[in-house]
Amino acid sequence: METDKLVKTAYHAVLLVVLVLVLLGILTWTGILKPSQVPIVGKAWCNVYWGVLGYSTGGPKVLIVYGEDGLGNPDGPCDEGLQQCSLKELLANPEILGIRADTMRLNSVNLGNLKNYSLVIVEKARTMETKYMRTFIDYYAQGGRIVWTGDAGTQLGHDDEYLYANERSETDLNKIIGPWARKDKDIMVSLDQLLSVEYTTNYCKIKSCPANQPIYVGKLLPETTGTHSLIYGMGSTLPLYVFKDEDFGVVQTIAGGITTQALTLDAQSNLIGTDGKDYGNQLPLIVTSGMGDRAVYYALPPEYYANPKLYKYAKPGSPGPYFLPIENLYYGMICG
Repeated sequence: METDKLVKTAYHAVLLVVLVLVLLGILTWTGILKPSQVPIVGKAWCNVYWGVLGYSTGGPKVLIVYGEDGLGNPDGPCDEGLQQCSLKELLANPEILGIRADTMRLNSVNLGNLKNYSLVIVEKARTMETKYMRTFIDYYAQGGRIVWTGDAGTQLGHDDEYLYANERSETDLNKIIGPWARKDKDIMVSLDQLLSVEYTTNYCKIKSCPANQPIYVGKLLPETTGTHSLIYGMGSTLPLYVFKDEDFGVVQTIAGGITTQALTLDAQSNLIGTDGKDYGNQLPLIVTSGMGDRAVYYALPPEYYANPKLYKYAKPGSPGPYFLPIENLYYGMICG
């Protein structure tokens, strides 16, 4: 009798553990819970989750999708003069991450091949057909993690159409919402709402940026606690320099929804563009959206933080390239 009782107790304990693991797996997959937020085990759950998932996916896999134009340096080796270093190369650098990322051209994208990846990064894709934008949104809706960068998707593809305000809500305002709000026949394609930001322009389109010379644009301000996984370990008020054609998207956050402005640029005075517009003095650089921060917008493509050209211009005591954002991007999106 005692033996039967022990067996039953053991069975119920194992069953309880299995049910807890299944529940944790579902909560992690949907983004409701980040792996690092699991009580007691913390980040160890990240290894367990991806280890179990690895039987079907091979563990967390990263894909960089890129097009023909726009901000970002997605693929290719670092050149001999260290004037450029691609995101793929930086991710693969064993001193930073040692992560092998696959690359894919935008015109090859479909939902079937995106589903093979745990994290998809989109950059250098200013011109984007609405059908591809829909595919990325569908990938996110099915549990994917996505990083959108710079000015990706801000230029319409052939025969594409913008969405107007009075087509989305009950208003008399017959005005284009923005480049990330599109329509595909009768379907609204709202990338702006997924990312929780609206794109306005690129920095160097409204400010004078000399060629092959860095321009100081302000200081980096991490969110107040400094503990967010995408900016963890970054010092406060680090200076930011950018180059012409290697700058960032000027965006505004959209009210409502679950949004965190993880990193902000303090321009230190109101940014008045050459167009005469006032863009304010606090510009979002990293914005997370939705449950579990599975959708993130990087105004400055992550490899630009580690721009090797900054070595040439760094003065004694001043910072050169920042490699931490590259490391944080991967661990922050995969483990949280």
